Amino acid sequence: MSGATPIDSTDPSSCFSTARLRMRPLDRRDEPLYCELYSTPALMRNIASPMTPEAASRSFAVACRLQSPRPQRWIATEKQSGEDVGLLGLIGQGDGPEIGVMLLAQVHGCGMGTEAMAGLASWAFTHLPLQRISARQSVADNPPVVRMMLRLGYTPLPATIDRPEGGDWMLERAHWASHRLGDGAVHPLEFGAATPLDPA
Repeated sequence: MSGATPIDSTDPSSCFSTARLRMRPLDRRDEPLYCELYSTPALMRNIASPMTPEAASRSFAVACRLQSPRPQRWIATEKQSGEDVGLLGLIGQGDGPEIGVMLLAQVHGCGMGTEAMAGLASWAFTHLPLQRISARQSVADNPPVVRMMLRLGYTPLPATIDRPEGGDWMLERAHWASHRLGDGAVHPLEFGAATPLDPA
């Protein structure tokens, strides 16, 4: 990880929170959680083949290097328990970076993926000059992910030659600004005040 500028994971401009979660930038202490997420077959079944521990460790080193000049990955911590429960990503430095979330199995099924994704989009559109955020389902036929993306206000993109089954999504800044105050699907989130992540 030489040459990487360390990210201050306590920098308030890079940290944010939702009703049940606190998010801080990934740093070197997070290798065990990162490797657990990417090497657990049940968690990777709709993403890719699980990594070996060695490959996950190499991927983590790359992820740490990519944390500069702005964070691209965050650790989600459950407020009530204080436990780290997952990883969020906003990958790519240009306009339209790709968003994703991975959570440990014990917090599946309670809406935390949706909550985390909404929080990251709100942080990104508030702090970065983005006009859009993209997302990609590794497995297009995944009804829970489709429901989550629609709930969050993402628009499904047309199928392409490379992706004939579809599975790509886009959230425009203008749509986010109106949707987040909509009918209760996504509420404004507390600021210091879920699609899978592809491995690095």
